[in-house]
Amino acid sequence: MIPAGRWTTYGDLAVLLGTAPQPLGNRLRSHPAPNAHRVLGSQGTVSEGFSWPDPNCTDDPRQLLETEGVRFSAYGHADPTQRLCPTELKQLQSDGVPGLTR
Repeated sequence: MIPAGRWTTYGDLAVLLGTAPQPLGNRLRSHPAPNAHRVLGSQGTVSEGFSWPDPNCTDDPRQLLETEGVRFSAYGHADPTQRLCPTELKQLQSDGVPGLTR
């Protein structure tokens, strides 16, 4: 449900789902989820533990985000103006955008 050119954090998404960031990260790492690369660490960086569920996928998540329009600072932090907060995620969900279900 996270559109191209936007991103969110494990913590923000966890708030929406009623869980914690760590279990959410573990779930995304082990189960295919569309656009999981758009979920970043709290500082807007790709998690050190990020991996694609498909072991054959070797795409660099940051490069993929950049091709989708996410801007990064020289220090590797995603542009905070492109971040979706829990309220915005909830709005996307309630607008009927296909995505996460509980």
